[in-house]
Amino acid sequence: MVSKFKSAALDRCYSAKHSITPQRMLVIDALINQKKPISAYNLKKYLDVKGEELNIATIYRILDFWCSLNLVHRISSINKFIFCANPDEKHTHIINCCQKCETIIESCHEKMGIDISGGIEVLGLTLARGSHLEVPVFCASCS
Repeated sequence: MVSKFKSAALDRCYSAKHSITPQRMLVIDALINQKKPISAYNLKKYLDVKGEELNIATIYRILDFWCSLNLVHRISSINKFIFCANPDEKHTHIINCCQKCETIIESCHEKMGIDISGGIEVLGLTLARGSHLEVPVFCASCS
């Protein structure tokens, strides 16, 4: 599974004609190996333990880079990051975040039966490309 995600990251990087630096790979590898969302500061601690010391500004820049390629989601409500579970999905990602244990269940608006485009068009708006929606939930274990 990890190699699938790493391959998607490399493919996305190459197709967008961006360079792949060792620091970018360190961060994406670390994110791919996380089971739950992680803050930039905890990501720094994780890398420090592995002997890969990056300053926090560099980590934030790299996270922004991967977010811009729609491979990493920033979960605003908890200010943490997670690798996209479905990087090839072309629909709007729905990030269902358990408010208790921070388990993430990723889906898309079509699978959930949500008509985002229709509602937004009624208001004369368009959805930003590569955006996602966060839905605060309680998972089966926490409810």
